[in-house]
Amino acid sequence: MKSKKLLALILCVVMVCTSFISTVVVNANAPQGWRNLQDFYVFKDKISGWSGSGAGELETVNGNLPIDTQVTYQDLPSLRLNLQTQLSSYWMSVILTLAEWNCHDVSQYVPNGYLEFNVKGKKGGEQFVIGAVDHVSERASGVEQKITKPITDYCTVTTEWQHVKIPLKDILNPSLGMDPYNAKAIVLDKVNLDPFCVWINQLMLTSPDKEKAYPSIKLNQVGFRESAEKYAYVSGFEDEFTATVGTPFQVKRVSDDTVAYNGQLVLLKDYDQDSGERVFKAVFTDLKLPGEYYITVNTPGIEKSLKFKIGNDVYKSLLTDVARYFYYQRSGIDLTDKYCPDYPRKDRTPQDTTAVFDSDSGKTRDVSKGWFDAGDLGKYVSTGSATLINLFWAYDMFPELYQDNQFNIPESGNGVPDILDESRWELEWILKMQDTSSGGFYARVQSDDDGNITKRIIKDKEGDTTNIRPTEDTACAAAALAHASIVYAKYDPTFALTCLNAAKSAWTYLEQNPNNIKSPNGPYNTDNDISSRLLAAASLYRATGEARYDNYFVANYSKGKDTYENTSGDWVGNWNFAFFSYMKAASRNSDAEKWFNTEFGIWVNNKIERYKNSAWGNAITNANYYWGSNNQIMGMCMEAVIGSKLLGTNNDTINNMALSSFNWILGANPMRKSFVSGYGDDCIKTIFSTFNSDGRPGIAKGFMPLGPNRYQGVGLSNFPAKCYLDSADEWTTNEHSVGSTSTLEFITAFANSNFSGGNPVKIGDVNGDDSIDAIDFSLMKSYIIGKISDFPVENDLKVADVNGDGDINALDLAVMKQYLLGKITKFPVE
Repeated sequence: MKSKKLLALILCVVMVCTSFISTVVVNANAPQGWRNLQDFYVFKDKISGWSGSGAGELETVNGNLPIDTQVTYQDLPSLRLNLQTQLSSYWMSVILTLAEWNCHDVSQYVPNGYLEFNVKGKKGGEQFVIGAVDHVSERASGVEQKITKPITDYCTVTTEWQHVKIPLKDILNPSLGMDPYNAKAIVLDKVNLDPFCVWINQLMLTSPDKEKAYPSIKLNQVGFRESAEKYAYVSGFEDEFTATVGTPFQVKRVSDDTVAYNGQLVLLKDYDQDSGERVFKAVFTDLKLPGEYYITVNTPGIEKSLKFKIGNDVYKSLLTDVARYFYYQRSGIDLTDKYCPDYPRKDRTPQDTTAVFDSDSGKTRDVSKGWFDAGDLGKYVSTGSATLINLFWAYDMFPELYQDNQFNIPESGNGVPDILDESRWELEWILKMQDTSSGGFYARVQSDDDGNITKRIIKDKEGDTTNIRPTEDTACAAAALAHASIVYAKYDPTFALTCLNAAKSAWTYLEQNPNNIKSPNGPYNTDNDISSRLLAAASLYRATGEARYDNYFVANYSKGKDTYENTSGDWVGNWNFAFFSYMKAASRNSDAEKWFNTEFGIWVNNKIERYKNSAWGNAITNANYYWGSNNQIMGMCMEAVIGSKLLGTNNDTINNMALSSFNWILGANPMRKSFVSGYGDDCIKTIFSTFNSDGRPGIAKGFMPLGPNRYQGVGLSNFPAKCYLDSADEWTTNEHSVGSTSTLEFITAFANSNFSGGNPVKIGDVNGDDSIDAIDFSLMKSYIIGKISDFPVENDLKVADVNGDGDINALDLAVMKQYLLGKITKFPVE
């Protein structure tokens, strides 16, 4: 089982530069040899893979060839390939994986490269075969192909070390039926059944070539809203890229190739460490006329851009397709042709109706429904809860974008917005994960083997400890359920009350267990639950107004100070979301508000500086693309948008930063890759997912991979922002997840909304959080009966006078009630 916990990473020194077109910052040229393909070690001093034989004739250690530190060459150990006895079982296998069990792209090495290594034998004259295996899901000729060559084609093994170079064309050439883009391993095997022993040292792929270049013009391949900032990046490796400052560019109409806009390139960075490229920007914000366009640049070798659109409805279908992703992730239901005509499937985990507890296999529980977390079939309370909270915030802030009968799901047409129907599928599963006697939640449900499920297991055991109900998962569930109680109150008060009572019970469990209870080893377990407890308290306080939750929040919020002020940090996560919920409460501690205003300002200004200093307009620091980088890029912007709107500090810079993250996802990145399936002419074509074995080519629209990963995706590129592989069999960069997709849904909703800067007056929104809900109703009631003398929002008299009679009184309260009940959709003053 792969680990999904983000690695603790050592960050590099920030390169100071700027992406503002008003300032040109020229950095040092690329370092010498920066673009050369690096030697890729299959074995240097560590090994990954599997080795074995039918009756143990092949010597192995922990399922791999032994690493011999006594037989060395050039001060490095060797692999010992030792068939100790006659191979009576007739089979042996040695698999030396390139990137653990992921596929790896070695296509750039094949044309002129080699498989190189040093070899020597125990007696001399030993024979074996060596070659490669690939892995391509749904390939008609077979998922895996293998080509091996006898070592005698390249050398005669002796008792002395000798260097061997095997042309990669011999074992990985596409003309032989191999797919080097999806290479999996180097393999070794016998020639006959006789014993033999050889040592292999420094096994690596080499090439004299340079890393490939991507097309020069990179932009949002879907397009731009009419009033939005519009730009493309024009970039390339300095040894072949000839555009200069002031090079003309044109935006042309697809319909007749006429020029709609002329401009000049502006230099952003002479050398960008994220991409290894010289980066320019082509800005055409002033072009507002709806239509379909492409860009040309007056420089030889730069091909025209992919086409894109300008129009206020360009992202409308994307909002739906990203939300429909969650339907594809459903557990506990068959996806039928009616709702899923492209990729129907049977329920993958019917065993969830009688899942067993890890601590007691005789004890079962129905934990059906919910969403599969990612490309695996696990269901996780903590990430599911965080996903719901993101979706609820999208609905809270942009309710006008979500309607019933919108997503073509089974619940469409029931009078409830489809985004809430889809979210309820996950909520009902989370409720099933609660231990009703204590209020605590179990962490997750997993298969014994996703490829061949015999049982589904509720993980509640670690060592001798049983009935584990982690406090982190419990706090996350409490927060999501409390938020749900507010969102669903209008549509299903009974269900809303069920959610609230479950959240309250969870809080009682947290009070009774003040120290962190860690979940069983596996994905998403944590040693620290403080921020999640704070989020639970804030959400419950927002939902109930009860002092017990406010007291906890006020006593603990300042513990997040170091997180807000960490200049190397990225998103704030639950610390921010705790304050977001608290800011929606009817009554708030003034000191807490002031503290949040200050600390959020420190945090968001740090992100704005990164955005300004990035050649690609994202807030990644020091080229630090780690696991889930696409989620990281958008997540920081999502928090910046929500927090600034709640605090009344939203502006064009924050909004443009959020839209820039959206542009990155849709193609304005060093690979010119739209990271959303079905959107853009150069969009992803695969995903690490349950689609891999469904027998249908391609994937549904709206899927997004986690993105470039310079750590686990090392070797895919010399440059961090290009360490990505569009392969169905590579999870470190190309897996999806419900959490990251919920962030994409929020940013897509923002891109569809009225995202102009500043704080325009929104009638009825008396607390200034950009939505109209029960909190506004409560504040208006408090004003009318004299409990408060003004409202948190500016222009409060104009905002609160919803019937337009020049006064704020019981008539306005009555009109507000009609609006919240859905009896009217606009206020009389509008």
